[in-house]
Amino acid sequence: MWVYHNRNTGLTVEQPERNRIIECYPQWTIVSCPDEPAAPATPSAPGPATEQAPAGPPPGLPPGPPPESANKSIWVAYAVFRGMAEKDAKALSKAALIEEFGQDDTDN
Repeated sequence: MWVYHNRNTGLTVEQPERNRIIECYPQWTIVSCPDEPAAPATPSAPGPATEQAPAGPPPGLPPGPPPESANKSIWVAYAVFRGMAEKDAKALSKAALIEEFGQDDTDN
């Protein structure tokens, strides 16, 4: 199980597979991955993680919304990244999160 932690919001997300979308955002760090024993869900103090996301999105990979096929937890994480309270994001359905955050702001 891949475990990601958002150092800005404190949100911790578990994913069965590696999620390259979350890894694009600098505030997300990998807490544990399948190759390692499980780490605590919340780091006790800031320190070096097993792997850290790059300082910015990699070239050619825009920081847009996740694909509609992504898990609800990814959409919750994206909604929190975009400024929604975690409690509110978790209360919404995946369809509602996609409706709210599924399109880039480029269609204005």
